[in-house]
Amino acid sequence: MAIFWLTVFAAGRMRHDLLLVICMPAVFVAIVMGFSMGIYALDTFGVAQAAIAAVAGWFGARKLARRYVARDFAIAIHLVWAVGLVLSLAAVNFPDGP
Repeated sequence: MAIFWLTVFAAGRMRHDLLLVICMPAVFVAIVMGFSMGIYALDTFGVAQAAIAAVAGWFGARKLARRYVARDFAIAIHLVWAVGLVLSLAAVNFPDGP
C-alpha cells in the first residue's frame, strides 16, 4: 500500500508538465489499487497501518523528487508502480495457482 501512495505522491511532485501527463495511467491504477487495499488494511489492521503507509509514501516521494531530474523521476515512478503491481499480485495469489 505504501508503494501506491509513493506513486501518487511522487506524481504530485513531478516538475515537468508533459511528464506528468505520462504518469497519469500509473497514478490512476495506483489510486484504484491503493483504495481497495486501503479499505482491506483499515478493516484488518486499523488506522495506524494505513497512516504509516501514507507517511512512508510521502517521505519516499520526497526523496525520489530530490534525487532525480524530471525524466529519470518519471522512469522511477513507473518502476515503483510496476513493483507495486507485482507485489499486489503476489499478495492476492497468482491467478494460475491452485
